[in-house]
Amino acid sequence: MRIGITVNGVLRDTLHKIIKVYNLYNETDLKVDDIETTNLLEHLDFETEEEFFDWLYVECPMEIFGNSPSTSDNVFNELNKFYKDFRDEHKITIYSEEIEKSKAATLFFLAKYGCLVDNISFFGLKSIYTDLWDDVDLLITSDITLLETKPKDKTTIKIETKFNDEVDSDFTIDGLPSIFEIEMFKNENEEEKITE
Repeated sequence: MRIGITVNGVLRDTLHKIIKVYNLYNETDLKVDDIETTNLLEHLDFETEEEFFDWLYVECPMEIFGNSPSTSDNVFNELNKFYKDFRDEHKITIYSEEIEKSKAATLFFLAKYGCLVDNISFFGLKSIYTDLWDDVDLLITSDITLLETKPKDKTTIKIETKFNDEVDSDFTIDGLPSIFEIEMFKNENEEEKITE
């Protein structure tokens, strides 16, 4: 099986870092709790989408994408365990929507946290929503658009957030560390240890 894992919202807490950097550059006090939609243009003071993308992907990519925190303290330990447990049975790939200098920043982010996954693939802005499904059978994501555009013959595991709790998915977990609770990924060796 071809398994895809998206970076933002699964491994990287990009939203918190965007707000932090935005506040620093604009002397504002916006809180993540103030954000009600994933359309950041509704909350940040940029006149156009192009101006926002220029700030995000050209001016501040390392500061935002390279230096974002992980979604949890142990997410990369669990990612690496998942990868080592299933890499022989499945092709596991990390996917991210990146342009300009954010590609290098994302590679820096993954390296900084010790990511062991061999396959990393970047898609340009918005092309991830049309092209990604040709590459995966199962997708682990928090991305609303990817969840909503899932073809019938594909499977999704949703990392639940305040933005996607109403969106359907085949499986729902609260974070990547919970992946081993899903029946198809339960580690038989761990179950044997528990019952002994």
